[in-house]
Amino acid sequence: MNRLKIVFSLVLVLVLPKLLAQPLIKYSNGNPEYSIQWNKQFAQINGLIPEIEINDKWVSVKEFKSIRWEKKEGTRLSEVNNYNGKVDYLYLICENHPLISNFTIVFELMEGRPYLVMNSSLKASEKFKLGGIKLFNSAKENMVLPGNSKDWMVFTESASAPHTGGLMYPYQLNTKKAKEGTYSKAHTGVWLSMLVNDKKNCAFSFASIASELWPNNFKWELPVKDDFNKLKVAARSGAIFEREKIWVPAGNTITTDAFLVGYWENQRPTNVLLETGKIMGENVRKGKPMRFPEAGWSSWHSYDRKITEKSFLSSADFINKNLKEFGWKTIQIDGGWWTEPGLYSVDDFTFPNGIRYLSDYVNKLGLDFGLHVSPLRTNPKDPISSKHPDWILKPLYNKKIAKGDDEMATTVGTVYVDGSHPEVPAFSAARYQQIVEGYRPSFMKWDHTYGGLEEGVRFDSTMTFMQAHNKTIRAIRSALPDDLVVTRSMGYVFGALECYDAIRIGNDINHPGYKSEAEPFTNITYGKTLGTIEEERVEKGLIRFARAVAQNYYIHKNIAIVDPDAFFVSPLYTIDEAKCHMTLEAIMGGLFFFGDKVESLPAERLELLKNKDIIAVNKIGVHAVPLDLFSGVDIPTIWKLETKDRLIITIFNWMDKEVSKTYNLKTDFELDNSKYKLTELWTKNNFKIESNKLTLDQPAHTVKIIEFVKK
Repeated sequence: MNRLKIVFSLVLVLVLPKLLAQPLIKYSNGNPEYSIQWNKQFAQINGLIPEIEINDKWVSVKEFKSIRWEKKEGTRLSEVNNYNGKVDYLYLICENHPLISNFTIVFELMEGRPYLVMNSSLKASEKFKLGGIKLFNSAKENMVLPGNSKDWMVFTESASAPHTGGLMYPYQLNTKKAKEGTYSKAHTGVWLSMLVNDKKNCAFSFASIASELWPNNFKWELPVKDDFNKLKVAARSGAIFEREKIWVPAGNTITTDAFLVGYWENQRPTNVLLETGKIMGENVRKGKPMRFPEAGWSSWHSYDRKITEKSFLSSADFINKNLKEFGWKTIQIDGGWWTEPGLYSVDDFTFPNGIRYLSDYVNKLGLDFGLHVSPLRTNPKDPISSKHPDWILKPLYNKKIAKGDDEMATTVGTVYVDGSHPEVPAFSAARYQQIVEGYRPSFMKWDHTYGGLEEGVRFDSTMTFMQAHNKTIRAIRSALPDDLVVTRSMGYVFGALECYDAIRIGNDINHPGYKSEAEPFTNITYGKTLGTIEEERVEKGLIRFARAVAQNYYIHKNIAIVDPDAFFVSPLYTIDEAKCHMTLEAIMGGLFFFGDKVESLPAERLELLKNKDIIAVNKIGVHAVPLDLFSGVDIPTIWKLETKDRLIITIFNWMDKEVSKTYNLKTDFELDNSKYKLTELWTKNNFKIESNKLTLDQPAHTVKIIEFVKK
């Protein structure tokens, strides 16, 4: 938009805080095009136009006959947080389209706040098929970056789990790697995306603060070939793969989920991401508390579906005798206690005394019992599949499951219920209420919820997958005891989030069912660490896991407690690699579970599980911040955990060779120049700081977790 050509314009000019610029909306009456600016030459997004997918065609709102901008009173779109000030509302109102009587975008701006919040609504005058709404798009680049484009990085969250996401330089956006993906494309952030400059201490942030209709998607593109300083970003409310469409009957109103658009300056991007997570959680959870199960053991990684009553109780007895005093107090039975996935009948031969017997046995030992279920999954052999075929979701595409695909192997032969059917939520709630009352778990791991979120043909064609999912999950959770801890694995980061205490972050660490004959202890076939990663997404090994959990630290205690997959101290790892795995999960401050066949562990491996100092780090409950997350696309190596009482710096060497490096306290650890006493928690060795610098020699695949105590 050329400012010189604007005749009628309104600029929302508010008082600027000391450090943070406030967004301005620039527009002209009668024109739906607008810009978001933060009073910086480069801190602006220009030439934005809303679009609506109507009957399989994207339509610009310029086609509405009446377009106007209004400033008037409004209803809060966002929760109150640390930013305080006067709130203004700006409306883009588009009217008189053949199928839509009114389309409105609301902008909420608060004095002193570096971000605005926006959403949209439309009312149908005639029935039509809706495929999504772009609250903004542009015909060409809408952001121009100053300086070297390699100083900037794009961070995108993927649709699932969160699972892998993407972290890439602008020049990688148009690569094949960025455009492929199992759940969502790496160049498209779902729920959350950022554009960061770690050298200049600034970041743009785009993030959902609701999840009731469709996910918000933020897509990055390079509109000019080989010009990596010109970017295009678009914001869309719609299905992940853009295949699911819904019918909007005449008279119905559709409201998209609100999201924020912000720009923070004079702050490290790692802190901006953490603050964004806090804002997201405040809005989505609305004060709903989060709880932990006690640290413990999961059956899946050693026994997968071959778990039996004998092996489960043997593990419980061993943990009770050898590890309970160190804090390992939860025994969780994972998949395989049922006869088939999605079919909750129990095999009398495998579990002759039933599942309640396991629960009572564990409780009598003074331990807690955890139970794995998949609340949206059923089975073709389940009577409801034949009696109520209209209860079953009909996906829009079929998955091809490759041999060894750990994520999809557990879904073979299963189907998912369609939460849009009015009878499904109540039926599901009654089914899982019966399971909980019968088996008495203290916590439940809810798995495979992504199946119910697939884009498909639903019984109620006016409901999105998110609406159907939320309705069913909320019905189930409301039927269960309030004190039951519920964790969620394999699903989206948002969607009825208040029903969960914790959510899985990162990928599963194992390939179920593919054990090595040479290694009976566990089932880690992702392999050992592979060294540095120069690509925009991590593919294999513990370093893939490290990347995934590094980019999701913002979730912890903001959106949900983090639930990483179980760690291992198995001889499949070297002892240093086992320390890396256990330490990585300890410094997350979330769920702390191991997955080894514990009775078979050698004595020196069992001792790792008895390290009270490492266990105590996890019990702090604070997620360490990966300080070098945005300094490049390699795996983060420096993690800082700081509370009022403790300061812990963890340094990993993911490389396949020894690394000798000197760290500066201020620039590398973000510390002042005070004197510290340094103690490594695994070895109890002390290190010296000289001239505000610390020099470390680290062999390949090792970790140093160092407590800093001021002298």
